[in-house]
Amino acid sequence: MLSLVSRLDALNVRPGRLFIDGQWLDWPDARFDQLNPCTNEVMTSFAEAGTRGVALAVAAARKAFDAGPWPRMRAQDRKRLLQPIVERLYAAEDEIAQLQTLDNGIPYTFSRNSRVSAKAAADIFDHFLGWIDKINGETLPVFSSASNMQYMTFRDPVGVVAAILPYNGPVMTFAMKVAPALACGCTVVVKPSELTNLAVSRLAQILADSDLPPGVFNLVTGATETGTALTSHPDVDKVTFTGSPLVGEKITVASAPTMKRLSLELGGKSAALVFPDTRDVAATAQALMGLCSTFLSGQVCTTPSRAVVHRSIVDEFLHHARAQLRKVRFGDPFDPATTSAPMISRRHQARVLEYVDSGVALGATLLAGGGLPGGAIGNGNWVEPALFANVRNEMRIAQEEIFGPVLSVIPFDTEDEAVRIANDSEYGLAGCVYTTDVSRAFRVARAVKSGAIGVNGFASIPNAPFGGIKRSGVGREGGWSTIEAFTELKTINFNLDA
Repeated sequence: MLSLVSRLDALNVRPGRLFIDGQWLDWPDARFDQLNPCTNEVMTSFAEAGTRGVALAVAAARKAFDAGPWPRMRAQDRKRLLQPIVERLYAAEDEIAQLQTLDNGIPYTFSRNSRVSAKAAADIFDHFLGWIDKINGETLPVFSSASNMQYMTFRDPVGVVAAILPYNGPVMTFAMKVAPALACGCTVVVKPSELTNLAVSRLAQILADSDLPPGVFNLVTGATETGTALTSHPDVDKVTFTGSPLVGEKITVASAPTMKRLSLELGGKSAALVFPDTRDVAATAQALMGLCSTFLSGQVCTTPSRAVVHRSIVDEFLHHARAQLRKVRFGDPFDPATTSAPMISRRHQARVLEYVDSGVALGATLLAGGGLPGGAIGNGNWVEPALFANVRNEMRIAQEEIFGPVLSVIPFDTEDEAVRIANDSEYGLAGCVYTTDVSRAFRVARAVKSGAIGVNGFASIPNAPFGGIKRSGVGREGGWSTIEAFTELKTINFNLDA
């Protein structure tokens, strides 16, 4: 059977601690084990911070914001303190990549060389640190002759930020939340997913070894109790969360009494609309099937799990999608030949398999996959990628977020029908349009109700806004929109005749 525990000593994996008010704490209360999804072996244990640990972390962040120098620090000084983090991330990128692979089973090749890598995280930090001396307001024209009032606006840091991370991209999302928050002068309490704490703990070590004032950055680990205590704490001013819509709803309710500011990047059921004039049917089919079957095996919120394909090319599309599945390789995630991650847990593995059974029961045609591989990797949470044909958009596999290696192919006849299918979803995070007709590309991209649309491909970058509509979330991450999300706009007016 596959085993990964031999890698722990080389990476200096030790029982996890909390980082609060500038100090690492050996937590005496409850602990929990973290399992690697490739083998279900215990990697180490982490502290369940719970209500008490969260109270300490939030109190430290509150004190650092209200009484410390951080939010009042000059832009040049704050930038000088944060800039070394970028190079430290680059220096540790291989170690962080290995830890992330032990966290969620992502193949090491992807963990080190993709948009979820530590190198990408360093680039994200670099981008947002560049904003520090450019966070500005406006001066507004005098509105009327009734008074000589001069108006101007300022952007103040929002305050104490709770940053809650997902299991699928802990390194990248750490950067997307922590970097802009610190750049804006906020203080932060980070909670990684209880399923993936190793890489985030190493990132926390890099920040702990920086010269940040105590309480500016804090790390707590734990599950539901810890997350609930953090999102409902009255001294938290803002919650930034990436995860499921169900948890997003609970955070929204918990934040209501104090009207916390929210950035919620939630689920998706993205549609890829493939028109008959797509540049290359084979390349398009293999790309879409590959997004579901390799990398994180569909455990990405933007994955286009609905392929809405023109009826005239459906058979060709399915042929090439099946061909792509022959390239999928499971196994040791540190083996360069391994292409795909397992499901994050046994529970999630069972959930994905139940969706496959649902698709078959409702009349969709399962052309490939949907089972368990067994053998030497039978102790892991692997699911063979499933390809469904003859899917109707009202089926569960086309409506609900599976978050796994399942591609549903839905035929269409007209452009209007394709747009209706894409929009017939409670989600609106991302999507794709495949066509060589530029007019159609713009027309369809504007018509699909989604926070982001890619034409002949899709990618996210640090300086472009990203986020969803409907049940896919609230707010945007990326570029100036992120700076707006971590600041409050204040208007000051001067009576120049007083």
